[in-house]
Amino acid sequence: SNYAGSVVLVDFWATWCGPCMEAMDDMRAMKKSMKGKNIVFIYMTSESSPKKLWETKAPTIGGEHYYLGREAWEYTLENLGFDAVPTYLIYDRNGVLKHQVTGYPGNEKMQAMLESLLK
Repeated sequence: SNYAGSVVLVDFWATWCGPCMEAMDDMRAMKKSMKGKNIVFIYMTSESSPKKLWETKAPTIGGEHYYLGREAWEYTLENLGFDAVPTYLIYDRNGVLKHQVTGYPGNEKMQAMLESLLK
């Protein structure tokens, strides 16, 4: 309910995940080009990422960040039906899951998925 009316991208990642970190670097330009649009970027990680490292990286990424305990992380992944990072969930303005992608699809495809939900 905190994000009602917004398109929401939830990025499940880890500090130790090379592809996750590369995707975040790649996404910087896309996120900048979409600034001011009604999109919320949320980042979720778990205790598998050292908390101090996460605390250092999170502010450089932007968006909203959540650090889940092991049980909450496992429950979330099990109920959402995936077990690898990076995984992206994209919700429309009504909170309906429209896209679930494991592995970064690239800026062009990610931006197209987000923009299609802004219309």
